[in-house]
Amino acid sequence: VLGGLAALEVSEWTAKRTVKGMFWITFTAIFGSAISVGLIGSMFAMNFDPPYTASKFIPTMGMLFGNTMVGVSLGMDSVLVSVDTRRDIVECMLCYGASRWETVWPIAVDAARTAMVPSIT
Repeated sequence: VLGGLAALEVSEWTAKRTVKGMFWITFTAIFGSAISVGLIGSMFAMNFDPPYTASKFIPTMGMLFGNTMVGVSLGMDSVLVSVDTRRDIVECMLCYGASRWETVWPIAVDAARTAMVPSIT
């Protein structure tokens, strides 16, 4: 439930620009990363006997969902703004035969850097 609310917050309520299917993209990114990092961290880093002990797992997941929401929100906004401002460059590269990945590689690198800033600082 918390993953769905987090994805709804990022994709619908705080997003300045949206694309079709953005809710499911953000839901997959937020829920998948938070659950996997939470379970792996609970099992190996924090040595919880059952890794999903509610008194310890729920606060950890709350912190992970909060950090993930900020990162995904910044990354999605960066991608959508960059594609919108560099529209003519993207279209030109696609017309000259570049693959989709070659076209969006610089945009994805910038978005990853932007999304990681809150976690690093």
